Amino acid sequence: MADNSRKIFNKKAAKIILCAALYIALILFTGSLFLLSANYQNVYESPTVSGGKADFKGIEISSRSVPCTLTGEWEFFYNRWIVTDGDDGQADGMINLPALWTGRDFGNGKLPKYGYASYRLVLENVQPDIYITVFRHNSDVAYRVFINGQLNVRSGTVSKDIRETKVSGRYDQKIAFHTDGNPIEIVIELSACTNGGFNVSPWLNYDWSGEVTYGSRLRSFTLIALGISSAAVGVSILTYLFFKYKRDITVPALILTLFIHFICSKDIMYVFALPFTLTRIVAFFSAAATFIVFILHMRRNGIVYNKTELLITGISAAVFTVLLFTLYGTPYAPIAALLLIITGSLHLIPLSCANKLTNAQRVLYSVFLTLILIILIAELCDGLGLIVFGIEFYFSIVLMFIIACFTILWLWKIATAARTAVRVSELECELFSARNKALKAQIKPHFVFNSLTAIQARYRKGLTDGDKAIEQFARHMRLITDSDSKETITFDEEVRNVLNYFELENLRAGGKLKLLLDLDFNDFSIPVLSLQPLVENAVRHGNLNAVDGFIQLSSVKKNNTAVVTVSDNGQGFDTASVHEGVGLENTRKRLELIGGKMNVISSPDCGTQVIIEIPLE
Repeated sequence: MADNSRKIFNKKAAKIILCAALYIALILFTGSLFLLSANYQNVYESPTVSGGKADFKGIEISSRSVPCTLTGEWEFFYNRWIVTDGDDGQADGMINLPALWTGRDFGNGKLPKYGYASYRLVLENVQPDIYITVFRHNSDVAYRVFINGQLNVRSGTVSKDIRETKVSGRYDQKIAFHTDGNPIEIVIELSACTNGGFNVSPWLNYDWSGEVTYGSRLRSFTLIALGISSAAVGVSILTYLFFKYKRDITVPALILTLFIHFICSKDIMYVFALPFTLTRIVAFFSAAATFIVFILHMRRNGIVYNKTELLITGISAAVFTVLLFTLYGTPYAPIAALLLIITGSLHLIPLSCANKLTNAQRVLYSVFLTLILIILIAELCDGLGLIVFGIEFYFSIVLMFIIACFTILWLWKIATAARTAVRVSELECELFSARNKALKAQIKPHFVFNSLTAIQARYRKGLTDGDKAIEQFARHMRLITDSDSKETITFDEEVRNVLNYFELENLRAGGKLKLLLDLDFNDFSIPVLSLQPLVENAVRHGNLNAVDGFIQLSSVKKNNTAVVTVSDNGQGFDTASVHEGVGLENTRKRLELIGGKMNVISSPDCGTQVIIEIPLE
């Protein structure tokens, strides 16, 4: 009992540790995003941006492998294009990028989410005789950049009319600017928008041949990730269509929704110049579909979700998503994003504590869900402008890893199912062989001869007694014949078979045999003709007549197990020196095929006890 309690405690502790570790991983990842964002300029030696100026003294741009982030205070002009319209007026105020202008008051009342604007920054001590560009990929607004009044970068279709604005999420035109060592004026003119402005940090990058080096590396890695992910999708669909074992539509569906989300990721969108607005919409629905299919997959694999809780979390996720889109561009949007993440993370608890999954499956699925949540956190933080650096490469790495790992898990499950199917086929052959042996063991010539002799004697005593005896014999032979089509029957049916057999034996013995029944539990199934050999052994070898003996059949329920005992007070035997007969061996084997077991306890002059245990699940 102590060992069982210790095992249960250890299992519960392992589940709690797993769940806690995953939540800690989520917290550490989120914390690392904000920590790196807060120290990004120091870590990667970007200039300090303050008061509308950025000092590049000591920063060699041409040797950098990553762009300089221009995070900090820019001059802000609301509903004004200062280069295109030649506006020489004073700025409305200063604004920190990344930041939205929504709700800010520069002396004329709080600003709404809609409108267009300009941002201005002066760069000092920039390395001379190099070519630079200022841009930011994956922006959800259209913009253009001017350096000293010259067009440097254009992204999307820029207009003061929101109906004419088109967002591309990348630069559509780029003309590198040649530096001469003098101060440089950067102006970003923002197109009309309805989301509160430019909530990303612009980048300044050294342009050495018309292509950004960072982008070329991104292209190479993204193509590799795309190839691996495409192969994973193909394998999952083909195995579902052509492999007959473990057909689970949720697996290829889950891999496909992940792949669609990957196609809509910033990496793919940038490399293949996909439409920004359309991919964002598809990405949202593919992310929602991924989560829904994942829950359905868990249900198919033994995770029992409370329907009420599932309904509540589903409605909550929908409400928080609508709230996020409604509040986007306001300081309250991160609150809706946090509530959405918490709602999703609640599913880690039933998954980490699932009893019907193996330890390996529990860990794999829990890590899988955690990685999905990590993607969600990163996308929300980036989309809300809560982090100043780009997360290109990130989606390719994580999504490719998830898709590939889940495909491997899928193939592993199929291989396991195939091995199980082969073993089941082998067990079916063994069961068929065991059943045939059981039939042969039951139809014994001497039993038939003795029964017919006893029936003949009963007819001499009276026609009624003879008819009853022949009816019992016919019923027993019918049972033996019909049992070929059955593997298990209810315990009540098997008891009736035993009683019928015992009456035939007792008929031959002149009514001297005694069978006692002590049946406390009968709600289970048992292999057909499995108890008769035990009663027969007691009759044949127990020498019950010499000791005024009896046979007792009892049944109880213990710890989700049905326990059946066949005992007698006969002469017994030494279990170490006596081998099991065909009947006992056959019964033992057929019990093992359904997960049961049999134990024989006996010694000379102390009777025999046969204990059968059958699991109820």
